[in-house]
Amino acid sequence: MHIEQLSLRDFRNYRHLDIAFPRGLLLFVGGNAQGKSNLLEAIYLLATTRSVRANSEGELVNQEASPQGPAVARLVGTARRHDGSVQVEVAIVTRPAGEQATSSRLPASKRLRVNGVVRRASETVGQMTAVLFTTHDIDLVSGAPSLRRRYLDITLSQVDPAYLRALQRYSKIVLQRNALLRRIQEGAAGLDQLSFWDDEMAQQGACIAGSRGRAVSSLSVLAREAHRALSGGEEELSLTYQPQLSRAWDGERVAAASTDELAAALLQALAAGQQRDVAAGVSLTGPHRDDLLFRLNGAPAAAFASRGQQRTAALALRLAEARFLLDRSGEYPILLLDDVLSELDESRRASVLAAASEFEQVLITSVDADRLAGPGPPGKQASLAGATLYRVAAGRVEPWPGATEGSEL
Repeated sequence: MHIEQLSLRDFRNYRHLDIAFPRGLLLFVGGNAQGKSNLLEAIYLLATTRSVRANSEGELVNQEASPQGPAVARLVGTARRHDGSVQVEVAIVTRPAGEQATSSRLPASKRLRVNGVVRRASETVGQMTAVLFTTHDIDLVSGAPSLRRRYLDITLSQVDPAYLRALQRYSKIVLQRNALLRRIQEGAAGLDQLSFWDDEMAQQGACIAGSRGRAVSSLSVLAREAHRALSGGEEELSLTYQPQLSRAWDGERVAAASTDELAAALLQALAAGQQRDVAAGVSLTGPHRDDLLFRLNGAPAAAFASRGQQRTAALALRLAEARFLLDRSGEYPILLLDDVLSELDESRRASVLAAASEFEQVLITSVDADRLAGPGPPGKQASLAGATLYRVAAGRVEPWPGATEGSEL
C-alpha cells in the first residue's frame, strides 16, 4: 500500500496543500516547527482516524481559517491497494466554545467519508494502514499502561473491525457501570442493578482481551526477531500481555481461551471485586486495566533497561507492528518515521532502513539530510541513496530546489 495523493486544508499549519507522492523512500527535510511532523500526523490520522499528538481534535484545526467562528480542517488521502485505490476523507469541524475553552481544548466534531460515502469510524479505520515511529515511542516501554493499551487498540483496529466495534461498545459500558457504581455508593441504587452491566462488560471485554492476547503472542515473536537485528543479537526482547483477571489467567492462557471462557472468567472477576469497585466508584477489573510488559533478557525493561535499550525495544515493537499489519491484512502498511533515524547509531539506522526497504512506501522526516546519508557499517545498507527529497517550510512541501519530481540523494 502507498499513498498517491494528499490534500490538506487548514490542518495544523497547512492552509492549503495538494501533493502527489511516488512509491519508495521519501525524505522530508526542514527546520523545527515547519510542518514535517504535521504531514506524517495527517497520513496517520487518515489511517486510524486518531491523532497521537493532539490533546483534542479542535487543536488540529488552523484557527486562522475562521478566527471568529466555526472552522473546518479537511484531510483527503488517496491510497493504492492491491485491489485498487481508496479515498479517505476526514473533516474536523470546531464548535462554538465557551469562555473557558483554549486552542488546545477547542470542542470539535469529526466527519468521515470513504470513496465519497459517509462512514462510521469502524468502517473507516483500516482502509489505509500505517505505522508511525516517533521520538516519543520510548514512552511505550516506560510510560503509563494507558499508552500501551492505546497502542494495542490502534494496531488491532487497523486490521480487525470487530475489535474496534467491541472496543467502542466496551468503553460506553464502562462509563455506564461507573456511573451506577457511584449511585450505589451514594445509596441511590442497589447492587442487583450491576448484573446487567456486568454481563455486557464481560461479553465485550472477552472479545477485546482475547484479540489482544493473540496479537501480543504474534508481536512478541516479531519484536524478538527485530530486536536481535537492532542489538546485534546481544539482547533478548519479549512481550507479555498482562490481563486484569485472577492470577490463574496470564497472557498465554488468555490467547488460547475461547470467547465464552474469557467472558465467564471476567464475569467471575467482576463479581469478586464488586465491593472494591463500589468503594472506589470505578470499575477496577477488565481490559481497560490491562498492560503490556517489555522484558530484556528476562528483566522488566521499564525498571532495569537504560534509555538507549528502551528506545531500541520500542523501535523493535514498531517494526514488529509493521510486519503484523502486513501479515494480517496482506497489505504493506505505509511507514512513517518522524525524525527517529537521527537519534540512532549507524548500525541501528542501517537495520531500520533494511527492514523498511521491504515496504512499498516509507516517509522519513529530518532536520538534516546529510546526517542520514552516510553509507553505514560494512554489510548493512544504511544509505538513503535514491530517496525522493522534499523541502518543508512554513506549511509548504516542495520538491528539493532544482528538481521537478523530488530530488534523489
